Amino acid sequence: MKVLVLGCRGWGEVHLRALSKLGVELSVYARTSEAVEECASKFEVSSTFTDINQALHSDADVVDVVLPHDLHAPVSVKAMKLGKDVTVEKPIAASLREAQEMTSTSRSSGRKLMVTEQFHFDPSVKRTKEIVESGKIGKVHTVIVRSQLRWSGSGWRREASHMGGGALIDGGVHFADTLLQLGGEYEDVAGYTYKGAGLIEGEDTGMAVFKFKGGAHGFFFYTWAYPNPPPVPRFEVVGSDGSVVDDVWNRPKGRMAPYGPLLVNGVREDVEDQDLYTSMFSQFFKAVEEGTDVPFPPELAVADLKAILDVYDASEKRRRV
Repeated sequence: MKVLVLGCRGWGEVHLRALSKLGVELSVYARTSEAVEECASKFEVSSTFTDINQALHSDADVVDVVLPHDLHAPVSVKAMKLGKDVTVEKPIAASLREAQEMTSTSRSSGRKLMVTEQFHFDPSVKRTKEIVESGKIGKVHTVIVRSQLRWSGSGWRREASHMGGGALIDGGVHFADTLLQLGGEYEDVAGYTYKGAGLIEGEDTGMAVFKFKGGAHGFFFYTWAYPNPPPVPRFEVVGSDGSVVDDVWNRPKGRMAPYGPLLVNGVREDVEDQDLYTSMFSQFFKAVEEGTDVPFPPELAVADLKAILDVYDASEKRRRV
């Protein structure tokens, strides 16, 4: 299989490192000769491009889009119309309209589309869902998901026009996926977004309360404006008879997966670590080869995006009160 990676610095390197383990033929695109030469020096690639149209018209089977958010939709749609299967970094797009165009094009062209949302594949989240479904912690009434750090962004991530917003639509969408996996569908959102440190054009902090259809409530907090943050669980699921908590205090050094191990009713439970990027791409390629559904359906990525946009909308409505 031939895979074209669009964008080979930053997270593009993360993708290339994972793809290099899977025996696929790689080619890369970047805007400058310096960038593609740097990538070619680190990874075994068959072709390099600095012209994106030339790259998209190459003989690649799969196009992996690791570009600014505002380019996700136009580049992915063009690639699928050219007969390529597509993986794309999160978020799926910068707007719901663009995301829906992508899923519609996937259906009409018969090409596979998947967002490379590694948090969706985290084994600790999967295990937590199993524990909840077993009834071990009783009826869930509260789900807490959060991430707090200090980061000023870099390059295009400082610009709201490329991001489609600020911190929430970038890193926050990872945690929206976890919130929806653990809480399910929601029927109402109350939220605020704002600038804490003010180092990027968009918001750097957001918080929201989700009312889930199953009766539970979820608290979501994400910030890039928290200097020297203390260690706190990234997720907690609280039920009538117990809880499951991301055990950040005993997290093994070098663990690749975003979460884990767990505290289940106060008792530590180890969860296997995984190279999620390599596993995710491997599952996608299998779906392409066998003509089966991708392991992370694009409709779920649209739901993640909608959750973030609903927080933005809720915040804007409250500003007008």
